[in-house]
Amino acid sequence: MDDEYPFDNAAAPASDRMSALEASYDATTVQHLGNLGVGAGWSCWEIGAGGGSIARWLAERADHVLATDLDTRLLADLPANASAVRHDVREEPLPDRKFDLIHARLVLIHFPERDELVAKLADALAPGGWLVLEEIEPRGQTVLATPDEESAAVFGSVQGRILDLLEQAGSDVEWAGRLPEVLTGAGLREVGSARVTTRWPGGGPEIRLLAANSMELAEKLAADGVRPEELEQFRRVLADPRFTVSSYPLVSVWGRR
Repeated sequence: MDDEYPFDNAAAPASDRMSALEASYDATTVQHLGNLGVGAGWSCWEIGAGGGSIARWLAERADHVLATDLDTRLLADLPANASAVRHDVREEPLPDRKFDLIHARLVLIHFPERDELVAKLADALAPGGWLVLEEIEPRGQTVLATPDEESAAVFGSVQGRILDLLEQAGSDVEWAGRLPEVLTGAGLREVGSARVTTRWPGGGPEIRLLAANSMELAEKLAADGVRPEELEQFRRVLADPRFTVSSYPLVSVWGRR
């Protein structure tokens, strides 16, 4: 087990990965955050802010937004009431303030000490503040339409190897389903959850996430025995409008201090 975050925001495919994540999940995220009443007077912390879309949405509504990531190069041009700070939530002290909202999407799933991090984040909430965590269930993805069985087989083979690599690096692809119990165990109340699955048609903005992942992990996949021609065929399948998969199911969980 590498015990390392498997992706690199400084790598060339990172912007594709971020835009695909935004296309896939931002609508769900902003619905849940909006339902909590984010507004004037709130101080928010966006962990793993990525390309900054959620940080910008929060900044339009809250008084202050702290956007943190291991690499902040994609967090340019934030509004004046938002700041981008390089921060490792695993290794560095938490910010010296309390927050009305802490949000992280597709971050903690990758870290073996994920349960302990939830407890730390719960302690960083102001009284009445909300912790919102959103994680995927990667093995819940299914093929919905395919031009032929070979396309489905290629997709299943390469995508399965990608998920194997993530697990070997320390990701827990089943953790999302346990999140309500984790937040309750951290002492939070009013815990709620929702699970959303959508369609990712071939060639669409959402399915580009899978292609970007295959590019970022290409060297590791090659070392694991995946041939270059298999990756090329995998990407051709993802670009084919006759091919459609379900999204990674997104589990959103919230709890209040």
